[in-house]
Amino acid sequence: MALFDVENVAFNSRTSQIIKGISLTIEKGSVTALTGKSGCGKSTLLKLIAGILVPSSGRVLFNGNDIQTMNNARNMNFRRRCAFVFQDSALLANQNILQNLNLPLQTHHPELSEKKRIEQIQEVCEIVKYDRSLNLRPTDLSMGEQKKIAFARALINKPEVLFLDECTESLDRKGVAVIMELLQKFISDGNTVIYVSHNSYFITALSGHIYVIEEGLLTE
Repeated sequence: MALFDVENVAFNSRTSQIIKGISLTIEKGSVTALTGKSGCGKSTLLKLIAGILVPSSGRVLFNGNDIQTMNNARNMNFRRRCAFVFQDSALLANQNILQNLNLPLQTHHPELSEKKRIEQIQEVCEIVKYDRSLNLRPTDLSMGEQKKIAFARALINKPEVLFLDECTESLDRKGVAVIMELLQKFISDGNTVIYVSHNSYFITALSGHIYVIEEGLLTE
């Protein structure tokens, strides 16, 4: 069953055309790698599929619904079912780790008690093997620890789809092994992973469909 249908999507910056009309189908429960040289547009395409960027032309469908024209209820459902791990982690610098992890729970599960939210936060920190204080701020953490918290934030609402932009960047071998283990469990549960990487070991270990972006065009 098609989860995402990318239909002739293009994206223009102010000075150039980055994505030049790409069509792609992504099945539920599949693993999809987007790779290519630096600046080829792979991260841009990932953000277009995730609904973070708006196509200049074409459209992206999630379960048959155009992401850009969804009503509020469908859009919130889409955001809850999908999660994005950014290359730079994109944690909120003016909030501590507890607050960073609490925000998605407050947004999508306002009915949860504070006690239940803290329990879920502690549980997901254990999964990503983060064992330092939740009162620290992102700037108090190493880049690798920030990436673990970014993963924890992505997993906190138990999504069905993970979008990963160079998720092994800044991680040592031990950190990569932790992420690989949790991703393999996530995939084995029937969930979907769409990611950008130039790490050949990571791409080989995750398997799945591999697409190469060259000058804004797609080859498999």
